[in-house]
Amino acid sequence: MATYTEQIPGKSRIKAAENGRGPFRAPSETPIAFGAAAKSVEYADRLRAHYREARRVPVEIPCTVEVVLADGAIYDSGTAMLKNISPSGALLTAFSMASGNLPVALFKLRLVLKGDPYAGIGIEATPIRFAGGTYGIGVKFDEIFVAV
Repeated sequence: MATYTEQIPGKSRIKAAENGRGPFRAPSETPIAFGAAAKSVEYADRLRAHYREARRVPVEIPCTVEVVLADGAIYDSGTAMLKNISPSGALLTAFSMASGNLPVALFKLRLVLKGDPYAGIGIEATPIRFAGGTYGIGVKFDEIFVAV
């Protein structure tokens, strides 16, 4: 391909020949193989949930909740509802806590799921975000255990 150099004060830039074809193609000329990923379901999932590690599944699982401070002290306890869950996290809503508030200091949530077939599964989780529309807390799982 024939090229020429355009001189700009302090810089030189190589331009394509007059036929308009350079090292990059216009989107309309892009081969279909390179656009296939953008049309796949996996690509759409990544765009839709770009901030999550895994897709969440809608559920309604009641659980008990303990708000645990960094020093291990239990700040508050009560109940909540798991609204959606994934291998890496969940969304908790419908909180019913004794004091009705959360600490300003760093804290974790210790959950114990209730109801079959989840009864006895315990989860220690770190709050990641507060969901304003559902008045919930998005959490990331730190540890999953069997509650006794």
